Amino acid sequence: MTRLTLLFLIAAFAVPSAAFALPAPDRDAGSRTALDEHGIDQAAANRKALAEERYYSSYGEPDVIKASAPVVEPSGHAGPSWFGTAGIGVGLILLAGGLGVYAGRSLRPRHLGA
Repeated sequence: MTRLTLLFLIAAFAVPSAAFALPAPDRDAGSRTALDEHGIDQAAANRKALAEERYYSSYGEPDVIKASAPVVEPSGHAGPSWFGTAGIGVGLILLAGGLGVYAGRSLRPRHLGA
């Protein structure tokens, strides 16, 4: 079973590696397309951009959307106080500890030597 798994892993890594190692026919030296210094076919990129522009322009200009909620004015404070936040945090820690003690006492201990 281990050998079969190893065989599948080798195949899973070797097959894509071999496929990526093959040269791409439209991006090699001697290709018929003119690539810029970054390896991009500018004519194809321009055609794609124009096609997207024509597609989205067929929908027309979007309407102006008004805000559905009123603008909230500041209330004068920056949020909850640090003291209150720390108090809530300490309370949660104590609650978790108390629940842990309660759960530990409610379990019946198992004696390993018996």
